Amino acid sequence: MTITSCHKSVQSPDTSKTLDLPAGSPAVITAGNQFALNFFGSLLQQDTTSNNKLISPFSIYMALSMVYNGSAGTTRDSIAKTLALAGISTAELNAVNEALIKQLPSEDSKVSMSVANSLWYQQNGPQPVPGFLDTITGDYSGYIQSLNFSSPASLTTINSWVAAKTDNKITELLSSLSPSNLMVLVNAIYFDGTWQYAFNPADTRNNTFYLSNGTTSSIPFMNQQVTLRWHQDPAYTLLELPYGAGNSFDMYVVMPVNQQVSLGSFAASFSSTAWAAGLSQLDSQPMSLFIPKWQASYQIEALPELAALGMGIASSPDANFSAMFSTPEEISQVIHETYIDVTETGTQAAAATAVVTIALDRGGSQPAIPVVTIDHPYLYFIVEKQTGAILFVGTMNNPAQN
Repeated sequence: MTITSCHKSVQSPDTSKTLDLPAGSPAVITAGNQFALNFFGSLLQQDTTSNNKLISPFSIYMALSMVYNGSAGTTRDSIAKTLALAGISTAELNAVNEALIKQLPSEDSKVSMSVANSLWYQQNGPQPVPGFLDTITGDYSGYIQSLNFSSPASLTTINSWVAAKTDNKITELLSSLSPSNLMVLVNAIYFDGTWQYAFNPADTRNNTFYLSNGTTSSIPFMNQQVTLRWHQDPAYTLLELPYGAGNSFDMYVVMPVNQQVSLGSFAASFSSTAWAAGLSQLDSQPMSLFIPKWQASYQIEALPELAALGMGIASSPDANFSAMFSTPEEISQVIHETYIDVTETGTQAAAATAVVTIALDRGGSQPAIPVVTIDHPYLYFIVEKQTGAILFVGTMNNPAQN
């Protein structure tokens, strides 16, 4: 089977490449970002706890794009709606995803990135439709292997593949497999970017972080005097932190002005329109920046969020994946796990998404040099700069909480 599934950057220092994307790319990127904000909003409605949350909508979107190629009928319509694909052909979607998989990892010499896809199917059951496998190996550079899902070794094989593609940041994406499972389709993404303007670890000091419940936490804050792009809105502070050569990848921190507002409520009001408006008003400003170090991991079973976005039929007896398997099947799990580590030198982040199917039994003014202190709960995004594609999005309620 085809094994081309991971692309890593090897370039001379401090270089970045201009992406060469096919026609239709702006529409697909816009659809992906719309999905990102919709899914994250649905997640915050489902999980109202104050724990730190992080997803890679890019990973979920890539996995569901592959599933979309195997769907038919009203199931296909529901996935298209969830992925915001109105007016976008399957050929356009696949061509853009193929270009992103191949080009993003080599875009910036100071950012190590990989995007990998795989498909694992039950060797003792119905076989996948050959045309679907061709799409996975061709457009999605996917690795394909048949396994005996009755054997515990199969679980180890899949989890080991994910661990290898995420630099061992995600080591147990799946906790079990069933002999009734037909397929496990996986996307894994790994990101390791150095800041364009690194912080000096000797300057890191403990400071106070104000929690939304009115209490405080003493945590390490990185700090430096630096010129960055930012925007001060009456409702939030938006800050851009570039990686590598500064042309390809950024982290954006969005901190509400109101320290007591829940991030769930704030994120619900932070629409794609507000996101675009904030980015359009970024301006360079010398500043004294204080921002926490943090590390976090998060795992979800994503079917409730996807059902809320209109994809419930895909995990019901009415599911139609006839372009994937001739045997009736439905999605039984969509497992998504993430990891992030933000330090003085940069950011490591990883994510993996597994779609598991099962066989069906049919029946104001600022000072000249402002002090910007990120000292209460905030949203953050890791974004590919040339396209604007959102790779990761998270909430940071308490940096002391892993």
